[in-house]
Amino acid sequence: MPTDFTTDLAVFRDGQEIARKTIRVNDPLAVGGYTFHQNGFGPAPHLVIRDTAGKPLWDAQVPMTDSAGGAPYVTMAVPGRDFGLQLLLTRDDQGRGVVLVLPYEVTGENPDGTPTTRNFAPVTLLRGDTRVSDELGVSLELTDFGEYTLLIAKRDPGQGIVWMAFASLITGIAITFYLPRRRVWARIARDGRVGLVWRSDRYVDVEREFGRLLDDLVAARRPG
Repeated sequence: MPTDFTTDLAVFRDGQEIARKTIRVNDPLAVGGYTFHQNGFGPAPHLVIRDTAGKPLWDAQVPMTDSAGGAPYVTMAVPGRDFGLQLLLTRDDQGRGVVLVLPYEVTGENPDGTPTTRNFAPVTLLRGDTRVSDELGVSLELTDFGEYTLLIAKRDPGQGIVWMAFASLITGIAITFYLPRRRVWARIARDGRVGLVWRSDRYVDVEREFGRLLDDLVAARRPG
């Protein structure tokens, strides 16, 4: 699967195109207060399912949004039929894409609530292949391989406040690290003596700053 899949996205309003951009993950399109993000992408084989009379039951791409053993995977229901298909995309020895179709039918429910199923004979499809399943009474055809992309359209009026809060947080952290903290505790005894305790970060020049504080206190207590 490609690691940098792009999507050409156009946005229309009242039949008029207002924006167009090639988007990718972490590079969205913003227009009209909305942001369109690419949230995911993957393969989407085009599958055609027909009944015994040749009537199409399904003729569209199937986005493979899940994975099994690291391979693209999806489960789909067949319109008008009481069975479903599990699709697994792999490659053969020649590097060609292969869709493994595993038909199944739900027959009941286990005591824990999980369904009980009956499996049918698997079908393997290459591009352009058509297979007929007498068990299912349908034919399966893989016409081509396509791709899908998942989009998220988001409108966040409070986005500016969020960024202001983020900037305030970063500013506070910078102040904490670049302006070291200093604390002084003072205690006055009954006889008038004053006891001082200094606490600060280790990279503060305690002797210089604490000494200057003591000099200021002594100077303030001297009679004018």
